[in-house]
Amino acid sequence: MNITIFNEYHPNEHTGKAEKNYPGGIHIALKSIFESEEYDVVTATQEQACNGLTDEILDNTDVLLWWSKNWDNELLNSVADKVVSRIREGMGAVFLHSAKNSKPFLRLTGTTSATAPVSWKEPGESERLFVVSPAHPIAEGIPSGYVIPNEEPYCEYFDIPKPDDIVFLGGFGNGMCIRAGVTFTRGAGKIFFFQPGHDSFPVYNDKVIRRIILNAVNWAKPVAKPAPIAEETKPEQTGFKARVKKLFK
Repeated sequence: MNITIFNEYHPNEHTGKAEKNYPGGIHIALKSIFESEEYDVVTATQEQACNGLTDEILDNTDVLLWWSKNWDNELLNSVADKVVSRIREGMGAVFLHSAKNSKPFLRLTGTTSATAPVSWKEPGESERLFVVSPAHPIAEGIPSGYVIPNEEPYCEYFDIPKPDDIVFLGGFGNGMCIRAGVTFTRGAGKIFFFQPGHDSFPVYNDKVIRRIILNAVNWAKPVAKPAPIAEETKPEQTGFKARVKKLFK
């Protein structure tokens, strides 16, 4: 499976807590989730030409993993349009945390993706993840009620369209709650939004969070089209009727 990991890699990520949590950038931490030989992973960052997402890269991507926060409005519109088009054509997508505000996600949902305002300070709030759809492939192996020690709280109302599935709910220590893991289908493409992942905290180093992301990528991959069924070859007719048929051809 070909995976492309997009991380805007804003200068804020190069210093402070973000750099301490994710040396070299969040995209490097996310890439380390996919160490099996069945995955071929490339990374892209926003300061690269075409925001790192050239036609060649997108054409060879099965699933796009997206993290962004500060430069959403500066993403090239042409790139956003291409990402949306590829997803509708069947490319899978996993949007993480503040990527709910990215141009591709907003264009695919058609809503603001805004959440209710929350007042909070570092070191954040604990978040408990509840599995709402235990039979969903993204929830496989995930314990309900798993606690993330520190996270940026999000709060309902979360302005998104009605999801296909709500896989996870997130409840925070300050009493706030959010639909933390939801799926959508757009055209032939499958989309998963996952709320945890504030860059001040090492959330993507957590083994349970990494399992969720791995599950999500495997779920979102394009479904292979079945091979066409060959027409059955009819056995040659024999006997009296066959001889008569040949005689009067």
